Amino acid sequence: MQLVRYADTVLKTRGVNHRVGTFRYKDLGEGIPGTPGNFFLRMVWSEADFFSPRHLHNFDQVRVQIEGNFNFSADGVMKPGTIGYFPEGTAYGPQTSQDDTVQLVMQIGGTSGNGYISEAQRIEAVDQLCKTGHFSEGRYFARDSTDRKGMDGFQAAWEQAQGKKMIYPSRRFQKPILMNPGAIGWTTLPGIPGVERRPLWNFGTRTVGADAYNAQPGSTHTVAGPASCFVEQGTGRVESAGVKDTFSAFDVIHLTAGESATLTPAETARLLILLHPVF
Repeated sequence: MQLVRYADTVLKTRGVNHRVGTFRYKDLGEGIPGTPGNFFLRMVWSEADFFSPRHLHNFDQVRVQIEGNFNFSADGVMKPGTIGYFPEGTAYGPQTSQDDTVQLVMQIGGTSGNGYISEAQRIEAVDQLCKTGHFSEGRYFARDSTDRKGMDGFQAAWEQAQGKKMIYPSRRFQKPILMNPGAIGWTTLPGIPGVERRPLWNFGTRTVGADAYNAQPGSTHTVAGPASCFVEQGTGRVESAGVKDTFSAFDVIHLTAGESATLTPAETARLLILLHPVF
């Protein structure tokens, strides 16, 4: 078990960015670079100057809107409480914001097995690309290229980091899924008093899935890995393999395959469980 305390993490400001606008974030956990299931979880603050062109990924992405609104053009608007699933191979956007926003964002390897490059790799790749070109409006323009359209900024960083051309996965979904969890009823769990489940989505073991739980004080709920448990609200105790600790709002509990953790809330706790893909 890895417990990441939100209050103890450092707020960072991204320097040269492959997108447009002010971008601050807190690192809330990452996986093992070079593996198909590598991931990066962060809390992101964006301001009204943010812009990202219409693009697609070779990895899965989950967004949880905490504050403000994000507009994804014809794909919809994420308002506070919205959870979005942006599957690999599915184009979305352009993405804009007319106010300051806060989002929880997970980027994680999807069913294609391409994985996700680490943040350190991305930073190094962007630094190197700035020596041979520039980023503008979310796209990269090489100095010696005659292509006026440029290349998607993340694709350019990925190709620089991996040393090969990116081949996008086949599209499985026509559009990203923007979900209003409040429209899904809670279901009780037999034999587990005081805990309710709100199923969100599960599209197979090689993709990221999501469930929400509502746990009353004194109840116990066990989470099995591989998964990341984001505490939306509440405090309490957590125990895994004999190790005991406490959790608070916005903390994250990461569990690898074969690990589990039992949470005992001291007050009503809302938990978002992001189920990692299994390869």
